[in-house]
Amino acid sequence: MHSSNACKRRSNAFTLIELLVVIAIIAILAAILFPVFAQAREKARQTSCLSNMKQIGIGLMMYSSDYDSQYPPSQLGSGTELVSWPQMMQPYIKNEQVFTCPSSAPGSFAPDPKLIFGGTARQYCSQTRTDISFGVLTGADGSVKQPFLVNHLSYGRNLIPYYTASLNSWTTPGFQGGDKCGFVTSGTTLSVIEAQVEDPAGTIHIMDAMTGATGSADPCVQGNSIRGIQQEIRTDHFPDQTASKVAYRHSGGFVSLHGDGHAKWHKWGSTKAADWSIQAD
Repeated sequence: MHSSNACKRRSNAFTLIELLVVIAIIAILAAILFPVFAQAREKARQTSCLSNMKQIGIGLMMYSSDYDSQYPPSQLGSGTELVSWPQMMQPYIKNEQVFTCPSSAPGSFAPDPKLIFGGTARQYCSQTRTDISFGVLTGADGSVKQPFLVNHLSYGRNLIPYYTASLNSWTTPGFQGGDKCGFVTSGTTLSVIEAQVEDPAGTIHIMDAMTGATGSADPCVQGNSIRGIQQEIRTDHFPDQTASKVAYRHSGGFVSLHGDGHAKWHKWGSTKAADWSIQAD
């Protein structure tokens, strides 16, 4: 009888081969499902980013309504009174988190060499913070005036000015000559009015952005760099490393707000020069 019971106990137990098969099946399922879960999570973040863009768009409409159809400039004031556009917008939005993309991170990273290369090697950051920048306590958006209303920022604006020989704002043939610009004209304090935007639906205004620094400098404290894209070479259809850049954090692409208030996703590298000019092209 003792021998019979021992046989029954052995027959009810898993063999080593059966355990290995079960572990292998679990590993295969995990390898299949984890990327799917990661994609689903990133899709949710992208949807949240689109919502942020739309809220910023509503704030821009309210601002322009109060200022005779004029969009906010890049910055106003100087010295300790300097304020950047996110700080100007905050009274209309009243939610600091709207200025932070859920897919952005506060740390620095090396650019993807398949997308961005050449030039001086940089570390990038997709979310700036309030900190000491160039020896001055500065808000995440580059504001110096306190209290700081935006302490984390991961979005920039299309602030490419008219072409000037010193800045080389536009490098695409046909866009040089002083007749093309983004949402500022010839300086950071000179913005445009709604009527000047000839193709609102086809012009990018706000976008996922990142900022870079060389050497030991911390890119996450350069708020004045992430707040705006000021040269065509900093857009996604130029792969050059530069101080500020359109980001590629949403599945190899970026979310943008257009002049008419709609938001959409772009594959990184898919835009054209015409997408960055408020003039009809």
